[in-house]
Amino acid sequence: MGWFGKKALPPPPPPPFDVFKEQVLDHYNWSQATPIIDCLSDEVKPWVSAELSVFEAAVFAGFCGFFLLVSYTHATTPMKKTAVLNMPALNRVNIFKECFLGYVNAGMLEPIMAIASSDYDVTTRSLLLNTFQLLGLFSWLYLLSDAFDISDTQQAFVYQDRIRKDKQDKDMPDWLKKAKKGEGDDIRKGGSLFADMALWFMLACSFAAFTGVVSHRDVIHSHSICILWAILHHMSRRATAWRGTGYFHTLFAPSAALLPLEYCLNLIDQEMIGDDGLEDLETWRAFIKDETGVELTIVA
Repeated sequence: MGWFGKKALPPPPPPPFDVFKEQVLDHYNWSQATPIIDCLSDEVKPWVSAELSVFEAAVFAGFCGFFLLVSYTHATTPMKKTAVLNMPALNRVNIFKECFLGYVNAGMLEPIMAIASSDYDVTTRSLLLNTFQLLGLFSWLYLLSDAFDISDTQQAFVYQDRIRKDKQDKDMPDWLKKAKKGEGDDIRKGGSLFADMALWFMLACSFAAFTGVVSHRDVIHSHSICILWAILHHMSRRATAWRGTGYFHTLFAPSAALLPLEYCLNLIDQEMIGDDGLEDLETWRAFIKDETGVELTIVA
């Protein structure tokens, strides 16, 4: 009873946002404490780790969904018809690549030693973590080596310019066959899904650290690779960009940013350009357009 015999007023209801916040926290705590196997059927449980919580499984599913969205955008966006190649910026990209490769080679050994060490406490979570980092480092080694190796594009140029020039495929001898897949096919299709996995292995590990699944110290290589890639991506975009998807998209699709470089790097090779100057440059431009569909404007 209140003053003068009046009934006290009931307390005001909590604000809707506070109710919503409390519900979210309850669901979050439940998802962190509940193993995912408790939500699965008996047939599926043997295939899923008992250490994986509902929250971790949901984070992984969301991560995979974002990757599929990026891949879909990558495949459905057409190539540019024209692009600018900045030669001084291309030289800087070629130099920074050596720093990137040096770190990849140095970091390769640690996940292997961690898994193989007799003192290593192997759990499903730590094993997956080091396996993802190891696969990511191997993938980056392959991607960087492929993107900055110009031997394959030089070979394609030699066969097209010096052997198939002014000839039809039917005029070729029986012992010389045209490859079914050219070097520029991956670029025309928007890149390589396999090559893009190099970044996504690392992003998965870093994302796990930011969501509290593992510590940041456990995924230091993933953080470092992501930082190095952000720098290399910015430098490569300043050199040239052939996809029409924009800066943010190629940031999550390394193949779209790096694979065109194996064609552009030939233009800084004096042996491939030769002594004819503009005539040799025009020959390479015509070859690049025929292989990839992109007509370059060169800034030197």
